[in-house]
Amino acid sequence: MSRTLGLSAIALLLQLPFAIVLAAGSDAGIVAGAVRIGVAVASPLVFLILARRPGLRVAVLAGLTLLDILVWAALASAAESSSDFGFVAGHGSGNGPPWSQGFAGPEMTPFYAAYLSAIVAAMLGGQTVPAIASAAGVWLGALLIGPLFGVDWSAGRVASASIGLAIAVGIGAFVRRRRETRRREAAATAARHAEVVQDERLRIARDLHDVLGHSLSQINVQAGVGEHLIDRDPEQARAALAAIRRLSSTGLNEVRALLHTMRSDMTGAEGSEDAPLAPVLGLDDLPALIASMTGGPAIDLDDRRPLAADGTRQRPGEAVGAAAYRIVQEALTNVVRHARAEAAHVEIARTETRLHIRVHDDGTGLGEAQEGTGIIGMRERAKLLHGTVTITSASETGTAAASGTEVAADLPWTTAEAGRTGEDDR
Repeated sequence: MSRTLGLSAIALLLQLPFAIVLAAGSDAGIVAGAVRIGVAVASPLVFLILARRPGLRVAVLAGLTLLDILVWAALASAAESSSDFGFVAGHGSGNGPPWSQGFAGPEMTPFYAAYLSAIVAAMLGGQTVPAIASAAGVWLGALLIGPLFGVDWSAGRVASASIGLAIAVGIGAFVRRRRETRRREAAATAARHAEVVQDERLRIARDLHDVLGHSLSQINVQAGVGEHLIDRDPEQARAALAAIRRLSSTGLNEVRALLHTMRSDMTGAEGSEDAPLAPVLGLDDLPALIASMTGGPAIDLDDRRPLAADGTRQRPGEAVGAAAYRIVQEALTNVVRHARAEAAHVEIARTETRLHIRVHDDGTGLGEAQEGTGIIGMRERAKLLHGTVTITSASETGTAAASGTEVAADLPWTTAEAGRTGEDDR
């Protein structure tokens, strides 16, 4: 509102003095002078009062502007025609003050600041049609009705009026387009921010589910073993309690490492002096993972990765290795918790640019169960690397011979391969 009030005051200061000078220096008469001064005063007030209705405002101001132009042109032209001195159109009769000579003819108009500002404001407010229609109405009205009152508009006057109206419309359209562009950019930035936040939430959910889900699942299994054997086999119960302590410690360390990584990501602390609380787990850590999963089905590992020059297994990229570890961890956790299996088999293999993982058990299959957050997390991890996770269950094959569930993951060997795959997909 303060901006509108300021523009109204500026329009009044620009229009009123010029209108008074023209009225005082012309023989057009009291009526023409009164209309001119009245429009100079009224148009800023209309601009202020109708600030919330830009379409109506620009229409009313167009009407006032056209009224002033035509009344002044008609009465000034009539006064010149009846003058004994016969001055040409565009000059006063000589009866006004000397400083007003040449500024009070039928074609002379003040600077309609309120109306031109209303055109710009209407364009900015989305009232494009009323703004352009009002400009065209004033231009055509003056051009067509003026000659009926004996006004022969000069080419220069027509050109200057056309340019002025076009500039006002153009400024409004340009500023509106700039605003729309900025609004779209702001919306796109907000959408990207929301997407980043959502992706980060999903990442946190996946990591917490994988870390806590596995540890708590194993703790639950070991607690059941300890409870079952505490009376008849204290040594086995004591081993189960030791396993619970080990699993809880491992899970706690992994959660701490995860939280450390999140804090580093949020603060941008690359190269921080604080060392990670735990290394990133990968395929080389699968034997330890399987060894920790006691009290459940027998699990064997067939690691077919080629040997490196130093005799160790070839390692995929760190991100790929971490994702592969979590996929195997979640698959084995599901075997222990849900499959009621006696045995499970993990197979790791590499082709030229791909890492292949297969986890198979001889349990009951998925049945009618819906995919939970763990399976969704496996698929999301693979998708982020442009890989896939396929789950096949005995209940889906329809054959009595088939049993259990198979989780097969196909991942790129390195993130560079993942990037090339993504480019091919696009």
